Amino acid sequence: MNKNLKGDLSIMDSMGIKPNYAALGRKYGMDWRTVKKYHLGYQGKPSTRNKGSKLDEYRNEIIDKLSIRRLTVRGVYEFLVKKYGISNIGSYSNFNEYVKKNKLKPAKSSDGNPRYETPIGQMGEVDWKEDIKIASKYGEIFVINIFHHSLKFSKYSYTELSIQKQTDDVFRCLINSFKYFGGIPEVILFDNMSTVADTSHGKKKQTAAIKQLAKEFGFKVRLCGTRKPETKGTVEARNKILDWIRAYEGEFETLEELIQDIEDINKEMNITISQETNMSPTALFYKEKEYLKPLPESSIIEQYLRPNKYLVSNESLIRYNGKKYSVDPKLIDEEVTVNVLDNKLYIYYNGKLITYHELNEKPVNYKPDHYANLMKGKVKDSDFDTVVNDNLQLMDGLLESRTININELEATKSADALIAYLNTSEYGNWIINHYAHLSTKEKLTFIKGVNSVLPYVRDRDTFVSYIKYSLKNNLCKTLDFDCWVNDFMAYSESERILTDEGFEIIELKYQKEIDTMISEMVESMNEPQKNDANLKIERDINDSVYKDLTTGIDLPFSTKENDDE
Repeated sequence: MNKNLKGDLSIMDSMGIKPNYAALGRKYGMDWRTVKKYHLGYQGKPSTRNKGSKLDEYRNEIIDKLSIRRLTVRGVYEFLVKKYGISNIGSYSNFNEYVKKNKLKPAKSSDGNPRYETPIGQMGEVDWKEDIKIASKYGEIFVINIFHHSLKFSKYSYTELSIQKQTDDVFRCLINSFKYFGGIPEVILFDNMSTVADTSHGKKKQTAAIKQLAKEFGFKVRLCGTRKPETKGTVEARNKILDWIRAYEGEFETLEELIQDIEDINKEMNITISQETNMSPTALFYKEKEYLKPLPESSIIEQYLRPNKYLVSNESLIRYNGKKYSVDPKLIDEEVTVNVLDNKLYIYYNGKLITYHELNEKPVNYKPDHYANLMKGKVKDSDFDTVVNDNLQLMDGLLESRTININELEATKSADALIAYLNTSEYGNWIINHYAHLSTKEKLTFIKGVNSVLPYVRDRDTFVSYIKYSLKNNLCKTLDFDCWVNDFMAYSESERILTDEGFEIIELKYQKEIDTMISEMVESMNEPQKNDANLKIERDINDSVYKDLTTGIDLPFSTKENDDE
């Protein structure tokens, strides 16, 4: 409280004068109600407070968690927030301040890590930032890994986003780093990644694959000591900078943008002055690159970066499993490679991930930005957005518009209807292509044979797959009899082609031929001198010859009707 105000109030009290709160408030620049509070005994807020923290009740748990080796303050904070909620734990800055103020973090004990240096161009260090979960602006979660290769002398780095950490991914990223550096260090120090270090037989050793790569590219492999990250201190220290990518949470729209963000961070890392050397890695690399070993011939590089090639068409599309997927139009007539994981198609160019698509049944899959780039210069600027959006919507509807629903009865009405029916099965393309090269008479024989079975089809795909073999045999002239024999000898329901009704109808149609076939089979089994085929038949026949016969027997038959034809 203002000392002069306090004096005035004391004088008025001693003289028995009632204070004019409003006048005193104007005199001392405060509300009249505040003056009254002071007059009635309010002393004001204390200059210092001894208030406890809401984190006090978690103090012992915080101490216990911080005693866990290599668990950071941030790690403990995230754990407690998940367990108790942020309303109880508060912000990280306050939490960190509480830990520091109360000296809850145990002092580090170390025997010391002796500093060591290597000659210029001598060593590179490789590691991963693994399984980083990061969400796009639209809430899509990406789980990524960041490959990191840092040169020991200059601290110059190469980073690359990778979806997986398999052997092919390690080699691809490593070779890309060589290309980025323009050369190869003498020795490369790896963490104990399973793609490089084999520990299956107790003693740790290099895998055969990394030995072969090292031999072809001319470098030596050195494995990091177990649980000794300090042996690759350069890359470990600079890995902390890669945590900058976490600031992009919810800021990017596509995987391509995230790839670019990581490339931008790498450039920033290489320009930023290193506290260790007091120089920019870029400046030191300008000297170190002269000491790196040259790259091998391009054919060796190509065999690792482009094992399976896909040519980009002039529509900016590649074909994969019968469907088309887009890439940036600047890659038209170039070759790319692909990788599939979790129903996603990842596409690489020169060994670097450039885009991805969700695998689906749509015949054509354009990403909006790829199609927009393809259309530039081909449409008036005023109509550009409308044309692009309309065309993309039409292509998205291709799958639905090409869906054909035609049943077995409709398929018997015309040759075109039969072709449409066959085309709805995954097995139909070969049959249609074969049918197209038949003569008119042969086509009629084929259609007549197929139509004799269509009304009795139990399963479309099983039936269409069986047509192929009958077509090669006799143009499906006896397809109905062939299907009956198949079902007669089938072991399970899934192998049957005909409905129960169809089976009985066809059996009546060929009763005489069927009886003859069965008699011949039984007679052949009763011959004194049984050949190997007959012995097999005899072993597999049960009490009823009609119920259980071995599959795979070539059953000779002929009918007068068929012979006349």
